[in-house]
Amino acid sequence: MDNFVLSISEDGTLSCLYNEVLDLRELGASNTRRASNVEWDNTSQQWVVTLANGEVLGGWPKRSEAIAAEVDYLNGLIADGTIQDLFKEKA
Repeated sequence: MDNFVLSISEDGTLSCLYNEVLDLRELGASNTRRASNVEWDNTSQQWVVTLANGEVLGGWPKRSEAIAAEVDYLNGLIADGTIQDLFKEKA
């Protein structure tokens, strides 16, 4: 992973994409949630990213391209403090 984005909210909550470089358990209890999945779409014959809120990004012909786009997109949400919006219940 080339870029590691870590956000700390006003209440002290840390947000980042999981990696094995930094053991976040050393900082306290961890609450890990899946923000997205990269899956093959049989209809379009491409790789797509499905976010936790159901939004679909893509597709890409190569899985590696879909994963790179997924990481970039999620890091952007972390950087601007909106990653938690993926987990909000839809009205």
